[in-house]
Amino acid sequence: MRVDFRDRFLKGLRLLHRKGELKLTGEWENLNTRAAFDDWLKPLEEISWVTYIQKLPENSSPEHVVKYLARYMSGGPISDRRLVSHNDGIVTFSARVGKTHGGSDETHEVRLTGIEFVRGWSLHILPKGFTKTRCFGGFSNHHRKRYMAECRKLLSIVKSTPTDEAVSSEARREHRCPNCDIALRLVSRIDRPGWNVVLNGPHRPDFYNDA
Repeated sequence: MRVDFRDRFLKGLRLLHRKGELKLTGEWENLNTRAAFDDWLKPLEEISWVTYIQKLPENSSPEHVVKYLARYMSGGPISDRRLVSHNDGIVTFSARVGKTHGGSDETHEVRLTGIEFVRGWSLHILPKGFTKTRCFGGFSNHHRKRYMAECRKLLSIVKSTPTDEAVSSEARREHRCPNCDIALRLVSRIDRPGWNVVLNGPHRPDFYNDA
């Protein structure tokens, strides 16, 4: 993974250099020629890139690690409940106050232009060819069932099998109103498109370019 990231990162730098989008001035001005830039990048291709992993805060528990990973691997850059409004091209969202670990419970509203908000969101989108962390290791589609079975075995957890009555009861709850128990009928469904679809479609922002 580190080699793949290194190669794609350097490829992206070369693409930006070829398009003239790297502002190389001052002490970097001598790298404006393609030959000089390639010579400068060459040593970076011959070394291993090591991912920096920040040390856990003191008094951290396994629960803290699991909670963090759950948010990181399944959540997005910002949750829907933090979005306050979008009016006249301005996006308003809530953010925590303070720079201490985890912030504080106090929040304030931040306003950004729609373009800047989408640009910041897009920085969290993985380049083509990269896969989210949750699909690697034991949680990958290929190993998930075996991995979970081994975890249950080590934790002495027996996977319970629901009875026919429980399954039937659950099915009824899924298709009936929880308040009046009247049968529900699906009349319309609108799926929210993924960012990969949006940013590779006709409404793709000008600033978003593939490396």
